[in-house]
Amino acid sequence: MKCFGKTQPYFSKQIGSRTLLVGLSTVRFRDSPHSSHECHVDQEQLEWFEQIVANHSDQDGWKIFVFTHAPIMGSNLRVLQNVHLVNGCAWMNHCCPTTRSRFIDTVKISPQIKLWCSGHFHLSHDFPDSLSRVHQCTFVQVGVVGSKSTRDHTRQTRIIQGNDREIYIYTVNHHNIINAAVGVDECKCRAELRLDAKIDLQSGQMWRNNTTDKYVNNIDKETISKMTTAATTTPSDPWFGAYIPQEEDGCYLESPSGKIASGKDMDEKVCWWHMHDGKVLGVHDGQIVEYDASTLSPLGIVVNRKELKDREVLIVGDDSKVVVLVDPETDEMEVVHPNDDGSYWRKYQRNKRIRQEEKAREMAAKLWLERKRADVVQPVSDE
Repeated sequence: MKCFGKTQPYFSKQIGSRTLLVGLSTVRFRDSPHSSHECHVDQEQLEWFEQIVANHSDQDGWKIFVFTHAPIMGSNLRVLQNVHLVNGCAWMNHCCPTTRSRFIDTVKISPQIKLWCSGHFHLSHDFPDSLSRVHQCTFVQVGVVGSKSTRDHTRQTRIIQGNDREIYIYTVNHHNIINAAVGVDECKCRAELRLDAKIDLQSGQMWRNNTTDKYVNNIDKETISKMTTAATTTPSDPWFGAYIPQEEDGCYLESPSGKIASGKDMDEKVCWWHMHDGKVLGVHDGQIVEYDASTLSPLGIVVNRKELKDREVLIVGDDSKVVVLVDPETDEMEVVHPNDDGSYWRKYQRNKRIRQEEKAREMAAKLWLERKRADVVQPVSDE
């Protein structure tokens, strides 16, 4: 912050008649408990945000646009199950159960929050769930410009334009250059501009440009294949977005008991249920996933595809439900236990700084032992 002359990482700025921009920023990086890429807002900033929203009410005609690096839980934007959920860094305050839902709770009671923009996933604007509507707020996924940063070979930025009646959301396709040809002056070339959505601020309705669907089918398949080879688990759709349960989706198990999924239908099986302690688990894309109980947003992977392969998933017990994995050939059984904090999703990635410090200590110990051994076997001179 010293470089930019700032005393705090968050801001608010009025840009027009009763129109306010609000920016929130992560306050930790190296000291995140798990993934260093988790975006975390502290208590002071959360209270500031809630107060700034309360001070600019819908009754007084205010419109608030919010900007964060990562999306918030409950926004329903596309999240990569085998990247961000595995590492616990998909949402703002992902690993903090006491604060991660406060953002969406504020949205629900604050109709003046009209727009929420976030990036973090390095994905394009071409997927249907790169835009979502929750209550009166439109959540917007923002892509990347750099060719080395994009996950799906698209280079895009957003342009937001509007007035007191409407908001227009555009995509700039930097990978689609208009008038590009041999011998054409670069100054006469420009990136393709595409209107993605229009929001009516009076009615709250949103119109979407459905022609963006054609872009999804043109994503570079070879690039995707290379990028997903190193993934811990490989879903059938490389840009598979995590399933978000819905109250009336027909996949909810009211009273789960016995076998609910097996190796034969594991890849196609979609179901979710409540544990006795209120936690929400589900089977999707050959994995067991935990969901946030209040927003039903995916939290993390409980059992991945490799661990679940060829095994059956059973729910046993009367008063308390227990998830059991059984090998049908050997009858070998494994109980899925909750973590110490009561959650079920596995924290596969520990903090990068902690891992680096551990490696440094291991290396120092190794070098020390090697020097000691060298001193012990040092040959004695005959002189």
